[in-house]
Amino acid sequence: MIEIDWEASFQAHVGKLCEWWVNRPADFDIVLNADERLRLQRRSLRLKSTNCEIEKAIGRTRVARIEEKREDQVVDYRLHMQWLIKQSGRFYLEERIEDRQAVLRGSSIVADGLRTPSLKKEEGTPASAPSASGKDPKAGHFRGSYNRLNAVRYAEVWWNRRNPAFPKIENDCTNFISQCLFAGGIQMNGQPIRNRGWWQQYSNWSFSWAVANNLRWYLSRSGNLIGAVETDKPDKLVPGDVICYDFEGDGRWDHNTLVTALAPSGQPLVSAHTYDARHRDWAYTDSPAWTDRIQYKFFHIRDGK
Repeated sequence: MIEIDWEASFQAHVGKLCEWWVNRPADFDIVLNADERLRLQRRSLRLKSTNCEIEKAIGRTRVARIEEKREDQVVDYRLHMQWLIKQSGRFYLEERIEDRQAVLRGSSIVADGLRTPSLKKEEGTPASAPSASGKDPKAGHFRGSYNRLNAVRYAEVWWNRRNPAFPKIENDCTNFISQCLFAGGIQMNGQPIRNRGWWQQYSNWSFSWAVANNLRWYLSRSGNLIGAVETDKPDKLVPGDVICYDFEGDGRWDHNTLVTALAPSGQPLVSAHTYDARHRDWAYTDSPAWTDRIQYKFFHIRDGK
C-alpha cells in the first residue's frame, strides 16, 4: 500500500535529518529544498563559531493534510525538533515547531521545506513607522514592578501553544511577547486609543501590543510604561528582556523575542511565536527571513516601578 510506503519513507527522512544534526557529515544526501539547505548550513556555521555541538536530535511529526496532485502526494506536516546542545561542557535543550510541506513521488520524497507564514502587513499597522522621539503620554504613571521570573514562566508554558484568554493573531510574535510582559506584572494603559500606550482589551489592542514594528519603537520611547532601556550588546541581557529584529535592515522591524535563558557562554537564548521556538540562539541566522542586512535592538526591562 502507498500509505505504508509513505510512512516508512517519511520517518526515514526525519530520522536522517536528526542524524545529520549530530554528525553533520560533508556529504549532504538529505532531500531538502535549496533554501532549507542554506538555512542548515548557516546554523552549522553558527554552531561552530559558538563552540556548540549537538549531542542528540529528536524529531516528532504530525501530519495535518495530504493532497493528491497527479502522480505526487503533497503532505503538510508539523515537525517538533529537539536538540540537546553542549557548550563548554554544559548542556541546554533547544526546541522548535515548524510547519512544513513534503512532496512524495511513489514512496520517495522529492522535496521538503518550510511552509512560510504569510508576510502580509500585520493587522493594525499604521501607514508609516511611529516616531521614537518624545515621551510616552502616560510617562511617570505606575507601571507595576516587573517579575521577570513570571514572564519567563509564562513563555515556558505557552511557547508552543496559544492562550485563549488573548486575541488570536496570525503573525503572533509580538502578541506573545506582550503576553509575557503582562504576565511579568507590567500594567496596561492607554485604552481605547490604539496609538497610545500598551494594552489589549477583548478583541482590540494597541499597535504596540501586537505589531512588531510598533513595539520596537514604543520600547525606545522615553518613559515607556514597560520600563525598557536599550543596551548595546546581547550579553548584557538577562532572562525576561526583549530582542527586536529588522531582517531586511530597512528600518521596519519584523519580529520580537523574549530572552528565556542564557547559554553556557552567557549569550541569550530566546523563545518566540510564529515559528514557535524555545531557547533558540538569539542571532536567528537560520531563520528563513534572515539576511546579511539584519539589525537588532536589545532592551533590558527594569525590575523596579
